[in-house]
Amino acid sequence: MDPSDFPKLTGVRAGLMSRKSHDLMSKGEAITILCVGESGLGKSTLVNNLFSLDVEKSAAESVLPTLHMVEKEVKFLVDEVPFSLKLVDSPGFGDTLDIEYSFNTITHYLDDQFEKMLSDEMSVRRLEKTRTFAGVDVVLYFIAPHRLKGLDIALLKRLHHRASIIPVLAKADTMTEEERMEFKQVVKQNLATNGIEYFHEPLCVICSPSAVISKVNGAVVLGRDYEWGTAESELHSDLKELRSIIIGEGLEDLRSRKASLYEHYRQRKIIARNRSILGRVFKIGFNIALGTALVLFVQNGGLEMIAKQLEELNKKVANKKLIKNSDGKNSKRK
Repeated sequence: MDPSDFPKLTGVRAGLMSRKSHDLMSKGEAITILCVGESGLGKSTLVNNLFSLDVEKSAAESVLPTLHMVEKEVKFLVDEVPFSLKLVDSPGFGDTLDIEYSFNTITHYLDDQFEKMLSDEMSVRRLEKTRTFAGVDVVLYFIAPHRLKGLDIALLKRLHHRASIIPVLAKADTMTEEERMEFKQVVKQNLATNGIEYFHEPLCVICSPSAVISKVNGAVVLGRDYEWGTAESELHSDLKELRSIIIGEGLEDLRSRKASLYEHYRQRKIIARNRSILGRVFKIGFNIALGTALVLFVQNGGLEMIAKQLEELNKKVANKKLIKNSDGKNSKRK
């Protein structure tokens, strides 16, 4: 039968899209964002602008005392889609003299998230909350305007193989358009030189804690007023593009990247555990083999043989003493 004779299937795509749409509306979406950067760079303000809500007022906050990290969870609707957001902040980063401690706090948190995913994978009963907020989807790394510090490079080297990185050039309204373009290139070049992978090229953002009336058209917008005009968060920065990456077209790519990073972590852990198990098995096997050899040795008269050898050795030692004493007496007589 010629393939062209078969009837053409229709409605499959519509059915699949309807199923996905139903799942999306019933289960919703979830994302975990880790914000890293110095204090005063507008981390909380950016998140508020991204999701058009006040995270501080809406979120349920929990402080992790062992890691000194702050987790905030909030649920809201985005275009009628239920959305769950976990925002993780590393307060005081860059404010302490113990930089190594600050670095370890962040890396330990990311490793701990992978460990929870691995533990949940091996568990008989998986927790729904663990699956919802499984690991960190993206790290928004805030870089102060006009300067990329050596500390930024040092920390990014530790982070890029643990999570997807999006460099955020904060307070872009303090730079001219030409300065922003130049600074983007400087950051990209430094990241490439140091072998640091990033999910998306650096984005310049302008954030505002409140709405203002635009001096251009009188519209109410998020932005900051200046003598020369209004710097709008949406119009004069990459805020809209960042939003599309996080809760739009880039969300699935972020999840794929997270799954890939987790798989590398999982493989390393399993290999390490297998080596540890093999080491213990070898040690047990060696002890068993040694014990078996001793039993066989005893059963085959090994102890009697050792006793005879010791007896012969004692006789030889005694004879040597007699000869030595005899020689000593003879020399005295002479």
